[in-house]
Amino acid sequence: MSSSSCHPHNPTTLPLPEPDSSKSPEPTSVLYNRSSPSTSLGSCSSKPPEDPPPPIAADDDCDWDAVVDMHMHMLAPAPAPDSSFLRWIMDTGYADADTFPDHPSFDSDLLQLPMPMPSDHPPQPLVDDLLDAARLLDAGDSTSAREILARLNHRLPSLPSPPGHAHPPLLRAAALLRDALLPPTALPVSSTPLDVPLKLAAHKALADASPTVQFTTFTSTQAFLDALGSARRLHLLDFDVGFGAHWPPLMQELAHHWRRAAGPPPNLKVTALVSPGSSHPLELHLTNESLTRFAAELGIPFEFTALVFDPLSSASPPLGLSAAPDEAVAVHLTAGSGAFSPAPAHLRVVKELRPAVVVCVDHGCERGALNLLQSCAALLESLDAAGASPDVVSKVEQFVLRPRVERLAVGGGDKLPPPLQSMLASAGFAALQVSNAAEAQAECLLRRTASHGFHVEKRQAALALWWQRSELVSVSAWRC
Repeated sequence: MSSSSCHPHNPTTLPLPEPDSSKSPEPTSVLYNRSSPSTSLGSCSSKPPEDPPPPIAADDDCDWDAVVDMHMHMLAPAPAPDSSFLRWIMDTGYADADTFPDHPSFDSDLLQLPMPMPSDHPPQPLVDDLLDAARLLDAGDSTSAREILARLNHRLPSLPSPPGHAHPPLLRAAALLRDALLPPTALPVSSTPLDVPLKLAAHKALADASPTVQFTTFTSTQAFLDALGSARRLHLLDFDVGFGAHWPPLMQELAHHWRRAAGPPPNLKVTALVSPGSSHPLELHLTNESLTRFAAELGIPFEFTALVFDPLSSASPPLGLSAAPDEAVAVHLTAGSGAFSPAPAHLRVVKELRPAVVVCVDHGCERGALNLLQSCAALLESLDAAGASPDVVSKVEQFVLRPRVERLAVGGGDKLPPPLQSMLASAGFAALQVSNAAEAQAECLLRRTASHGFHVEKRQAALALWWQRSELVSVSAWRC
């Protein structure tokens, strides 16, 4: 197996500790699971089943209900251990939120709170004022937007909400925007090691409570599989690696196809391009170690590299970024995630590598304050409808939605950037059609979701997940 290629003396490379190979392998278990036994068996065996299910392909005769049943067993209540990759990371002991009980954002008493009663809709004049503030911010008039939010400050909740007080989702979303724009909390707080386990717990909670994570994971993985075919050497360029939970599904599929073909295992390399200050080194260490150990468990040669890339200071590709002639390059781009904002300089770097596919996950939060307000409110409303606990909702507000709002607020008053899809088209990329397999998987996923307000729409070349009348996230694929 290749070791992680991290060079501490290279100023553009983030030093990451080498994974400890002496530790026993963890159970194979991911959000999108092909090789783990069903949790109903109560087994933690890491061995692949003797008769694995068929590979995912755009086959009209495929029994998608059976396929998604195999992959979605973790959504059903069961006494067996949790089966998501994020929980697998947490179980290593590196990211146990209970280890940090004194962190100001962590309140263990929330775990015992009863479900809040639904609140009435906010008064229409208040809604109109909030939407006006968002429109002004989108128009570049941040001063007037701040004045409206300051005037409405006493009518917006403090987050996290006190026990027993459930505020309408729109007001909670507006409170996040207020906190990002008005002093004394108008500047984002720097990430600390204590934030890492709480951020991990928040993303894990969202994956358990909402189909948004599974939707993006399923659809992105299928897009990569459709484009990469039977490539033996893969180089995955990731502009928003986070905890890396979107890569194990692809790794499992590659291992599955390798075993069926009885050939040599594929070589996999992940290069994370990290904006300065966007990820704490501990978070990158967890990502490096978890993905490396997971690949070892599957028998896939694996290499992880993290490179700092600031497009504002240099338009040139970061030192150390290159692709071998025999590597198939694939790119993971996001918009509106709170950790990364796409820019033309990113696309120039991507184009130089001539990728086989660029998969874009768009949360809609880069399209302006009005869209962000509606998107955040829709996600919170969907969590309330699903019966998510106050603790889960609070984690999502603080560690998933707040960074998205803060990233938009930092550029408050500036001209809105074009949508990511428009930037890709202007840079010479062409959209790929969504495969039948991706659409079928998404429909089957929603049939297994307790809340019935979700639906999937195919919009141009993108597949989008909606809650009621609001788009939550879309996935599209592009090529040079």
